[in-house]
Amino acid sequence: MSELPADWAATTLGEVADFVMGQAPPGAACNFDGVGTPFVKAGEFGAERPAIREWTTKPLKMACSTDVLICVVGATCGKLNLGADCAIGRSVAAIRPNPGLEQHYLYALLKPLVLSLRHGATGSAQGVISKDRLAEIDVPLPPLAEQRRIVAKLDALTARTARARADLDRIPALAARYKQAVLSRAFSGELTADWRAAQPALEPISPRSENDIRPKYRLGGAAPDFAPPYAVPETWRWLRLPQLGDMDRGKSRHRPRDDARLFDGPFPFVQTGEVRAADRYLTSYSKTYSAFGLEQSKLWPIGTVCITIAANIAETAILGIEACFPDSVVGFNADAARCLPDYVEYFIRTAKADLEQFAPATAQKNINLEVLGSIRLPVASLHEQAEIVRRIDRAFAEIDRLTAEAAAARRLLDRLDQAVLAKAFRGELVPQDPADEPASVLLDRIRAERAAAPKAKRGRRPALA
Repeated sequence: MSELPADWAATTLGEVADFVMGQAPPGAACNFDGVGTPFVKAGEFGAERPAIREWTTKPLKMACSTDVLICVVGATCGKLNLGADCAIGRSVAAIRPNPGLEQHYLYALLKPLVLSLRHGATGSAQGVISKDRLAEIDVPLPPLAEQRRIVAKLDALTARTARARADLDRIPALAARYKQAVLSRAFSGELTADWRAAQPALEPISPRSENDIRPKYRLGGAAPDFAPPYAVPETWRWLRLPQLGDMDRGKSRHRPRDDARLFDGPFPFVQTGEVRAADRYLTSYSKTYSAFGLEQSKLWPIGTVCITIAANIAETAILGIEACFPDSVVGFNADAARCLPDYVEYFIRTAKADLEQFAPATAQKNINLEVLGSIRLPVASLHEQAEIVRRIDRAFAEIDRLTAEAAAARRLLDRLDQAVLAKAFRGELVPQDPADEPASVLLDRIRAERAAAPKAKRGRRPALA
């Protein structure tokens, strides 16, 4: 323990607190109907105090509202809550501060120790923090009046950082909404209205001829009714994906699909989760196909737009590598004379929440290859597509920069909280008052009272005055 102010004392938790180690009541005596005594296990720990969701008619070990509760068993051992008048299970211990140790001071003191207590927990199957380990925790003990000043100062500072943290935590959701707004403006023509006005002439995109479209995507007779969901610039056209390029489902024909002969070769094999996780361009994969695997699949070229139709619906990415994928992914290869892969990928991001508004009224409401083949895209000229993609890229880069700065600030707040706590327990957060009773006198009184007190029955409900 570092050097403390003159009126402070160095002690251990075992000298200034008692411990009640939890014990589970009989299962038959527990209920969720509010009958009996509130019963708390580690799973009920909340942000600051436990949630009461269970009761028992046979409480064995009791905590008080003036205790500090700590999880002492399992993956969350070391987690803290302020106390409650309740029975506690074996995963919880109640630390009961003696008079002279302020509950909220102790709670703040233990907060930075959660991870070290967890890592130091013993036990083969699951970690356990023992009573002896709790008793040996170092406690820098200020005068009681100073403890209260420290708690008041910490409350004021943490309230400010909590407000800042809440504001920063909203940034990712705001960023996602802003990106969606950029995409909506892009595919209505609003984003490039100024650019379009400065162009002397823009050539509308003409669809591929029916003969160039695979038979199953040809409209045949009259085109299905399609009511555009919004107006677009006069040089734009509402066109289907098959009118702009080739599309098909991925292939993985061999059964069983987990046959070992299919894997561990040189050919990347990507799945729906990897499409979803890609940051626009897909270059990462966890599995590869062998030559045998490739024979029953297809190697798609770089630039293929991947669209998931199972598990994660309408997630998109553009292949940055040659890769195979299963039939839960649709591949689209753009006709370079008609559209850009990035333009198509960005549009599907825009529309995926309500794809059916871009399809004829007769289309099925679930997504499959046929539905994708019927969806209309608002297609700008090739030059405007490139400008739209450039402006989206620029806007997204700025949004990502601001989001990254917010995340960095969020991490700094966590470090600031730790720094404030460290100052508090070095005696540097609030001024010392010479009129305060020195902590050494307080500690001597605590020791004398503990020595003179009769042996308490541990874990029983304290008598009410």
